[in-house]
Amino acid sequence: MSLHQSPARYSLAAIILHWLLAALLLFQVSLGWRLEDLAGLPQFAAYQLHKTIGISILLLSVARLVIRLLVPRPRPLNTSLLLAALAGGVHALFYVVMILGPLTGWIIVSTSAIKVPTLLFGVIPWPHLPVSAALHDPAEAVHSLLGWLLAGLVILHVAGALRHHFLRKDILGRMVPSALGRRGALNMVAGLAIAGALTAFALAWVLPFGGKAPAQADADLSASNVAAADNAGDPAVNASNAAEDAVAVNQAAAPADEPAKAEAQKAVAWTVQRGGTLNFHTAYSGSDIEGGFSRWDADILFSPDDLPGSRIAVTVDLASVDSADSQRDDMLRGDEFFGVAAHPRATFRATRITHRDGNRYRATGTLSLNGQQKPVTLDFTLDIDGTVARARGTTRIDRTAFGVGTGEWSDTSTIPDAVTISFNFQAKRAE
Repeated sequence: MSLHQSPARYSLAAIILHWLLAALLLFQVSLGWRLEDLAGLPQFAAYQLHKTIGISILLLSVARLVIRLLVPRPRPLNTSLLLAALAGGVHALFYVVMILGPLTGWIIVSTSAIKVPTLLFGVIPWPHLPVSAALHDPAEAVHSLLGWLLAGLVILHVAGALRHHFLRKDILGRMVPSALGRRGALNMVAGLAIAGALTAFALAWVLPFGGKAPAQADADLSASNVAAADNAGDPAVNASNAAEDAVAVNQAAAPADEPAKAEAQKAVAWTVQRGGTLNFHTAYSGSDIEGGFSRWDADILFSPDDLPGSRIAVTVDLASVDSADSQRDDMLRGDEFFGVAAHPRATFRATRITHRDGNRYRATGTLSLNGQQKPVTLDFTLDIDGTVARARGTTRIDRTAFGVGTGEWSDTSTIPDAVTISFNFQAKRAE
């Protein structure tokens, strides 16, 4: 005869872990199905949350398994051998899913061609597994199947629990505190459990993952600027631009008719006002990425009537990069991208400014980034109203030419080589 009597219900720790894991599993499988419907920053943020929840499930499942093995639990119900075997199989498969699911996801992340660091809850660094890349595809296949298996197990588990509850077999009462063990309270628990399950499953579809970068460019960038950037590699367009530049140079070089007019044409200093944006646009595995820099400044000496005497010098604090994801921003500051430790700033110095037509201008100069210097041309529009000027423009640079994205990140099929840079700011003329 056993010296220890079987308890009437599970331990408090087991009860808490049971309901917590139930909510996390329902949310996780729902989130996993939603990932393919997201794009850009929302998808990136959702993947980070998916990894965090997955590792949490793994750790909590191990704790639950230890408690199951060490802490006495209620004796099995008196039922048929078939139903007992089915219930035992469902419980065993739950542990397989709860442990193997996160493990296969961990393998997928660890063997991906593009290594993205994992920070649990955006704070705790989580390492990659030292496993062969050959495990990547099998892990993906198993991970996907486990998601569907989990959905089936949840349906069987809930159906079995409700069946026992309606047959007045006190199985639900075993997994709640004693204060809720009476029949009326159990009916309420059953209803709340179903409502909670539906809420946990639906939550992944209503959360506003990610969003636009705080420094995202204004939507009203002129179509002419975008077209100019798109046509940067078109020989016909370049020939037309060269002709425009030649005319502009001739016009700018024309002598002044009188000294007073020459004085009026002299370039003057402009001060950039707060609220301007300096942004970039790229993509990761086909998903758009928008970001920007919160700290930058420009030294501007400009007059539409004195383009030869005008100059522009822009300095960017690369550590201020903001792509709406702190983990990705840390990667961008690292040696494989901007190399902020060795080259904390990027600079653009315009050596030539020409007038194209109307309010459209072109600045040709040198961009210094990540220890590299390359010629860059940017097109912009300029609207001057008294002492206030509004400038908007775009350009495109090849990131690999500046060593931005090295090693595994140099794959241009994953991250395109061409990165679009855009700016939008106001400047006030110095008195």
